[in-house]
Amino acid sequence: MTDTTKPVLTVDHATVVYESDDGLACAVNDISFTVAPGQILGIVGESGCGKSTLAYAIMHLLPANAALVEGKIQVQGVNVYRLTEDELRRFRWQHVSMVFQSALVTLNPVLTVGHQFREIFRIHAPALSRGAVGERIEELLELVRIHPQHLRSYPHELSGGMRQRIAIAMAIALDPDLVIMDEPTTALDAVVQREILEEIRRIQAIKHFAVVFISHDLRLIRYISSAVMVMYAGRAVETGSADRFLHPAAHHPYTRGLLDSLPEWNVDRFQMRGIPGSPPDLAHPISGCAFRPRCPIARSECSLAPPTLRDVGAGKIACIDVQSLAKGNEAHG
Repeated sequence: MTDTTKPVLTVDHATVVYESDDGLACAVNDISFTVAPGQILGIVGESGCGKSTLAYAIMHLLPANAALVEGKIQVQGVNVYRLTEDELRRFRWQHVSMVFQSALVTLNPVLTVGHQFREIFRIHAPALSRGAVGERIEELLELVRIHPQHLRSYPHELSGGMRQRIAIAMAIALDPDLVIMDEPTTALDAVVQREILEEIRRIQAIKHFAVVFISHDLRLIRYISSAVMVMYAGRAVETGSADRFLHPAAHHPYTRGLLDSLPEWNVDRFQMRGIPGSPPDLAHPISGCAFRPRCPIARSECSLAPPTLRDVGAGKIACIDVQSLAKGNEAHG
């Protein structure tokens, strides 16, 4: 039984570096957080901010040109970087699993859905009888609302939403403690997105596994998460409960930009404000705050050193100008 007093996931000062033709790029920079049993942590940020790299680092699935160079990552108290390859194969399915952005990455196009389900249990739970495997597969399909007749289908014969539901079912097949979802609804239309999010919340409430949900869409993150971490240029720039991001609060300037980028419908007008400029190239050294060139409250001190997360109200913000943030909050209130 899972110990509800201990975090399922602990990321402690993790730093991930890529080696490229342009030099070393620090994609994840000194990230620390925990995820409790039954919690849904949403990680949000623009493309290239390090979200997916962090997910692959947790799974110990970084590509050959990337490495965790500092810090440690533990799932259920086990350091995943001290496991052998054989131990990792078992650990990934039994304790931590992943739902990718496209189900076609997960599903083999030349095998039926049923065959792929049975392979999971053949490899990772060989002691289960054929009958027990069949019952477990039917239970999983019922959870994601897929008719058993689709076990005979090939992935290309199913809709995008159905494929993603099956990918979720496969990810929870062995009742893992932690499921990482890397933009699992991005390729789907708005209606199907909503349906998949509802399924995730419903199944997670039943199974009580922890979730790390990654997206560039703050609206989705606010909807599904219990806690939120905002990333920019490989660093965490703000953390707090999801409620914090639903109401006016003192936010990091980048978070405020993300919030202002969400469309607001009024009776007579449509409003949306973007963030000027572009994210930095992580292959080049960054002095001070990485958001400084795009920040509306930047000052000379921002170039001295990267700010660390500090308590601001009910959240934590990595910004040296807390007073200006509070004033900005009053202006948005």
